[in-house]
Amino acid sequence: MDSVSKNMDRAIAAEGSNEEEFDLSSADSSLVIATESRIQRISREYLKPNIGLVLLVVSQFFNSLMVVSTKVLETDEVGEDEEPIKPLQILLVRMAITYIGTLIYMYCNRSTIQNVPFGPSSMRKWLVLRGVTGFFGVFGMYFSLLYLSISDAVLITFLTPTVTVILAWVVLREKLTRMEIAGSVVSLAGVVLIVRPSFLFGTIVEPSGAVESEDPKQRLIATIVALIGVLGASAVYIIIRFIGSKAHAILSVSYFSMIVTIISLFGILLIPSMSFQVPKDPKQWLLFSNLGVCGFVFQLLLTMGIQKERAGRGSLMSYTQLIYAVFWDVSLWHHWPSFWSWLGMIVILTTTIIVGKFKPKQDTRTAVVPLPDQEVALSGTNYEHEVEHIPLDEISK
Repeated sequence: MDSVSKNMDRAIAAEGSNEEEFDLSSADSSLVIATESRIQRISREYLKPNIGLVLLVVSQFFNSLMVVSTKVLETDEVGEDEEPIKPLQILLVRMAITYIGTLIYMYCNRSTIQNVPFGPSSMRKWLVLRGVTGFFGVFGMYFSLLYLSISDAVLITFLTPTVTVILAWVVLREKLTRMEIAGSVVSLAGVVLIVRPSFLFGTIVEPSGAVESEDPKQRLIATIVALIGVLGASAVYIIIRFIGSKAHAILSVSYFSMIVTIISLFGILLIPSMSFQVPKDPKQWLLFSNLGVCGFVFQLLLTMGIQKERAGRGSLMSYTQLIYAVFWDVSLWHHWPSFWSWLGMIVILTTTIIVGKFKPKQDTRTAVVPLPDQEVALSGTNYEHEVEHIPLDEISK
């Protein structure tokens, strides 16, 4: 009897243990299901509706890595008989690597990308224009890094959304409000605080070393070139938005990198004071390689993000560059922005937020890009019909 009783007790204990294991297993399964459902809900409600913005934020991180690499290459200490590496050479190396990457990507995905490597014939002139305007945009940034800190150079690019709205008014015949005009003027005042011209501020000497120039004339020249770059970057937003899904995103990157490579090469060959410089040490080779890889990833994610997001709203994501810029300035060069730079930063950011908040009610008219009739006939594409679905104020959101 005792043995039978013991066996029954063991059976009951084993059954209880199995029930506990089953309960634990069920609890674990429920936890996994709950976690998956939570992730799916976050993805459905937040990530997917804003995937364009996410792509743009990530692209700006890779852009910041390029900016840092450029700054180091342009200001790196060299010997007495050697000159720092010029912006055109940096662009040449970066874009050549990026173009090779785009070709490899396109030929490996020919089944999903049409008309490799030059894209649809009806879009080629717009892709070329995207490359030319893109050159001015990127050269403006690279040149300004010679004489401005990363945070100041990046801050000037924050004028891009404002200029984009104005350019949309000119090109897309979009309504331009008084608030937007006033915001543009105030934003330019913020740029003046960054430039700090001597005729307004006198001579301001700030210990900055290789981080930024103390010469007001050099800062002014750098700022003017940077503003030209802002205009080019704004044009890129308009053109890519116009192209939309009519050409694969990688084609935009391909044309951009190809045209910038060609312009940079001819610039180095034709400008007497310039010559091609070979990297001197592993550090410079690494920085050049980083430029090419990050440039490819940045342009691809940027173009994909813009195509999935409205141009004005998407261009606002460029403001994440400020966080990256200040971080790199402080962590690598131990350089905090000056009082005037902080003030200019506040002016530009505040103005942009106010202008974005007080938008006019959406105009139900359609935006039409005027094209000569012969261009439409030759291309066989009705561009006006394709563009008419874009609301007039869509690019400013």
